[in-house]
Amino acid sequence: MFKSILYFISTIFKNRNYDIVFVYLNHFNREGETPFFKNFIEVCKENNINYIEFEETDLKGAYSHYPRNSRAIPLDFITLIQVLLRKIFTDKDKNYSIEKYDNYYEREKKVSKIIKNIFFRKFNSKVYIVLANNNVTLWREINPLAKIIDYQHGMIWNGHDTTLVDFEPHQIKTKNSIINMVYGKRFRDLLIDFDKTNFYSQNNVIDIGFYNKISSYQKRENKRVILYSLQNVDLGSNREYYEIIKKIIYSNQDYFIQNNYKIIFKNHPRYDRNDKLIFEEELSFVSWVDDNVSIDKITNDISLHITSKSTTAFDFALKGIPTIFVDMLSSRSPKDIFFNQYNYPIKEFRVTKKEQLEPLLDMLETNQKYQEYSYQVYSWAKEFYQEFDEKKFINLIKNSEYSHEN
Repeated sequence: MFKSILYFISTIFKNRNYDIVFVYLNHFNREGETPFFKNFIEVCKENNINYIEFEETDLKGAYSHYPRNSRAIPLDFITLIQVLLRKIFTDKDKNYSIEKYDNYYEREKKVSKIIKNIFFRKFNSKVYIVLANNNVTLWREINPLAKIIDYQHGMIWNGHDTTLVDFEPHQIKTKNSIINMVYGKRFRDLLIDFDKTNFYSQNNVIDIGFYNKISSYQKRENKRVILYSLQNVDLGSNREYYEIIKKIIYSNQDYFIQNNYKIIFKNHPRYDRNDKLIFEEELSFVSWVDDNVSIDKITNDISLHITSKSTTAFDFALKGIPTIFVDMLSSRSPKDIFFNQYNYPIKEFRVTKKEQLEPLLDMLETNQKYQEYSYQVYSWAKEFYQEFDEKKFINLIKNSEYSHEN
């Protein structure tokens, strides 16, 4: 907080001009920095592009176990002021409710205008690149002609609450004229084709590529080691979800033991430490991976993936690892997203009953069948993900309408 206060107090008196501002929440950090922006920042360094990183956090401490980036300027002081101003305006006028988006947006504009006039009068940037639409109304108020770009940070589909719902883009995108950078052409086409308002177009959806390097396909073998990616986040109590997982594990435990299967569980990065999956007895075939271990560090040790509808299905598909989707809880159904919108290539890999898992594992016992499915999912994921396009990124940020002289 002290570092944050010093910086933003200084902006009252000192001109701050940047080519790019990067903004993100610290729960996107891995090993002390966010991997999402690493390619962009390398390009900035190589091309003498002036940039700064702003890192936000949850002031209540929900993300306190995530490391802070020592290079970034904490946005904590501005966040605190936003919280106080929102409280003042909401108490004064009950119409500023989150349920009424137009009024909620007007409140954000009012808050942003006050903050701009105090702390950002001498602050200018040509481009803002954010994750999860982070504070886009504030950046738009500060620099009305800047490019504000939201970089994809997971899956996007028709039904994603900040991207596309009922075939219409979220108002935070349209009201702030947000440009969208996505991992690949299939994600770009999904946004454009599913948008009945025609907001998304070739001009504001850019297939910039994935932040990690995409490896060429290599043959894999079935090691009978399964990673189970949990989605224990942002949905209140997970007890019903956990009970379903326990049913799957307990009802198939004899099969796992007899066939030498190992099940490794991994929590969602933002799971509640006080709300955990706990088995009532010790299971010899079950283990846990440390919360901070990246997916890249465990892909060589596993051969199969299980989840409900996690974006990790793509991460593992890019390594040739098939995913079995557990569809036994309506709020986490993968049917519409993965099977109807993304067209996951192995239609049988959707479990709606606990008894369906064993036959699927039997089917994968044949090495030829496993390799066939492995290559299918890799080819499928490659349609959505492509290598980072440096030239396209440079063209996007340099062809900006904004200039410091404006």
